[in-house]
Amino acid sequence: MVPLVYVLFVSLAVGLFLLLALRALGNIGLVVGTMVLIVYVGLPFWAMLVKARSSVQGWIRFQGKSITARSRDWIPVYPETIEWKSPQVIVLRGHAISYELSFLTAESLTRAVMRIRTAHPGVQEILAETYKQD
Repeated sequence: MVPLVYVLFVSLAVGLFLLLALRALGNIGLVVGTMVLIVYVGLPFWAMLVKARSSVQGWIRFQGKSITARSRDWIPVYPETIEWKSPQVIVLRGHAISYELSFLTAESLTRAVMRIRTAHPGVQEILAETYKQD
């Protein structure tokens, strides 16, 4: 994710340079330069958004006061709330980070939540509105 931010800034700089260079061609150059800037900056930005929203398989590990969600990198989560989205999906929210965790069965989700409650007794639980109606 961080390398994509750098690519976004480099793309912005190159796109602005191309816009200034094409502006010398008059109105047509300005229109073409604007289109190039939008595409040149838009593609890395779109890739960054898609990557941020993508789901990956991983696992969670309990470590002292934190829960580490393991996917491509180790990211510790200090849970503050657990939001139940469905019988098999929860959102674990910590300070400035949240993870949506999907489990294969409701039983495995219940066991994980019990471990979270045991390790972190102050964690609040929230039932999502859609889940309450079921």
